[in-house]
Amino acid sequence: MKKPPSPKASFKNRTAARLASVQALFQVEQSGASASAVTLEFLTHRRQDVESGVSKFDASFFTKLVEGAWKNHEQSDEMIGGALKAGWSIERIEPVTRAILRASLYELLETQTPSGVILDEYLNITRVFFNDSEVSFVNGILNTIAQKIRSSAPPLKTST
Repeated sequence: MKKPPSPKASFKNRTAARLASVQALFQVEQSGASASAVTLEFLTHRRQDVESGVSKFDASFFTKLVEGAWKNHEQSDEMIGGALKAGWSIERIEPVTRAILRASLYELLETQTPSGVILDEYLNITRVFFNDSEVSFVNGILNTIAQKIRSSAPPLKTST
């Protein structure tokens, strides 16, 4: 019988999937390619890069994040816009930061993963790309939204 993966290994697998999903969402927005096409490209051509240092990349979770977050990005952007200070718009946010916020918001709305885990994961991903001021910005937006959606908001519309 095969030994089940340790919780730490699963965490790393999902961390890699989250990081890759942010990169894929950035590519979808910048290139205009479909989420499905970018997902397929990542899974066929970039998987080894994603899996370096990780025993196994969670491809299913990655696919769910990219396709779900992109499908619902307009609704997510409205929620993100509602958490911004007056005078700010979603367009003013860096494209990578938008990708981080969209992926994390989708996960907050559509999974049972604890909010604290989601926020920690995406703040660590933000640190890969940005300095502390951008991490603080993302933290503020995610905290505001997480408090609202985990207590009262309905999930994103996922109908096809």
